[in-house]
Amino acid sequence: MKLKTVALGATAFALSAGMAHADFPERALSIMVPFAAGGGADVPARFLAEQLERELGQSVIVTNVVGAGGTVGATQLSTAEANGYNIGFMPVGTTTTQPHLRGTSYNDESFIPICMVASGPFYLVVNPNGDIDSWDDFASQATGDGITFTGAAPGSLAHVTSVAIGAMLDTEIGYLPTSGGGEAVNEVMGGRADATAWFSDYDVRFGLKALAIFAPERSDIHPDVPTSGELGHPADIAVWMGLFAPAGTPDDVVTVLDIACEVAVKSDAFRANMDQANREIRHLNADDFDAFFHEAYRQNGELLRNAGLVAN
Repeated sequence: MKLKTVALGATAFALSAGMAHADFPERALSIMVPFAAGGGADVPARFLAEQLERELGQSVIVTNVVGAGGTVGATQLSTAEANGYNIGFMPVGTTTTQPHLRGTSYNDESFIPICMVASGPFYLVVNPNGDIDSWDDFASQATGDGITFTGAAPGSLAHVTSVAIGAMLDTEIGYLPTSGGGEAVNEVMGGRADATAWFSDYDVRFGLKALAIFAPERSDIHPDVPTSGELGHPADIAVWMGLFAPAGTPDDVVTVLDIACEVAVKSDAFRANMDQANREIRHLNADDFDAFFHEAYRQNGELLRNAGLVAN
């Protein structure tokens, strides 16, 4: 009952947000995900789309635009008509690291953050039937015959994670780029790569084995998985993702989407789906997400420069 009251209030506020776009939305919306279907960003995007349809009263269609670490889709979104009907569900790597690494045509001023939806730490995961059964096994192979790490395109957070692990162990980690997280998991399970970085649903979705979590504390979801700090290499590597609109999208339209997103994220159905998928919710509204996003863009650019991945 309480949720229904919030939803009705959100709808009323949204309809009064501005006269110029008071009837928004009047047709179907498109959420662009810049990675393959079934990947790390695609799953919560589809959960969110289902609830946004209920709040907005229009179809919300998820489209996958794959390529170049998410930059193909992000570039398309940055040049899309800024009318609120074209929005994207994008993660930290695509929005805050790839522009620095690739010199993309888009940057942090190309988008309007609408809402953060999810954030979760990365786990170091391997094939449970492989030869690597512990962090010590991983470290021994990395400094011996070598490790092949896999993930989305160079510049993705998975790639940055592999670089960080190499620094931890004072060795070079090989990297096999893929079109997205789902393909990376296939490479690990098929024996073509030794490890990747994944979210907390690594077990329920793929049957992978976690060696460590890159977070300050152990997770309530997997309390038996040690932190990298416990293993002598403290790190805090989390993947966040959320909704963005092209720069120039009218403020009143962004307000409608922001409020609908908040109600959707707080809905019982969204929370149940995320819990079942072992995914962690973190909501920030448009104002808070805007400040967070621009600071993350700045910090990640500095991190990449200090790591020697981009020129100063």
